Amino acid sequence: MFQSLLVPLDGSEFSERTLPIAGGLARATGAALHVAHVHVSHTPDHFLSNTQFHYEGLDLGEYDSRHREEEQTYLDQVRIRLSEVGAEAVDLALLEGHVADGIAEYAESIGADMILMTTHGYSGVNRLWLGSVTDALIHDTTLPILVLHPGQNGHLPPDVSKLHRILVPLDMSGLAEAILEPASELALATGAGLTLLHVTSASGVFGVRLLPLLPDALTPEMERAQDYLERVAERLRSHGLDVGVEVVNDTPAHG
Repeated sequence: MFQSLLVPLDGSEFSERTLPIAGGLARATGAALHVAHVHVSHTPDHFLSNTQFHYEGLDLGEYDSRHREEEQTYLDQVRIRLSEVGAEAVDLALLEGHVADGIAEYAESIGADMILMTTHGYSGVNRLWLGSVTDALIHDTTLPILVLHPGQNGHLPPDVSKLHRILVPLDMSGLAEAILEPASELALATGAGLTLLHVTSASGVFGVRLLPLLPDALTPEMERAQDYLERVAERLRSHGLDVGVEVVNDTPAHG
């Protein structure tokens, strides 16, 4: 089971949408919940379009120190809100430096089992938390990352604390199966079911041409994938998990 969960926050309400599911996981598993914000020294937004002469009389060191104090106050307020919903074991960290590197290093130092985050903040310095940060973490850490993505209107639903079904794409490789352990732990902790998915492609590459596969060639591939998923599903069901399987014929991303 999870023992240490990390939630990076950028100070926006959007990024805090991760907290309900993180708090729920912490309560269900007894994991320690870590909340981190990376302090990045920056020039006040209203000075960004001005010339260097407009900096006269401005103590950037004092401004940075005040900004850091405001960030610490923000984290303290997050702790209070979490304690009000029963998440008591919360560790707060105000980190320094590059955002993605700071999160990755801190995650390693606390022995995090999972990072939970949204894909972006809103404006100003929070633009540093755009999808590039999530992308960097996905590439630079081996930890499972639960990423909450906004809908078409740019917002997350108000309640993301409940998971009902977890989709696990598998390509029949050992590398892809590495996600099964954290996905299973997440399912056990939340009571969610798992759906194992394999996508077969209806086309083959012949030289520089992309040609459709004939049904006679596609059917055995789909049957092989179905057998594979059923074997994996049986292993997971033996641990009390609700597991379904699905084989579709499409391109991997669309499928």
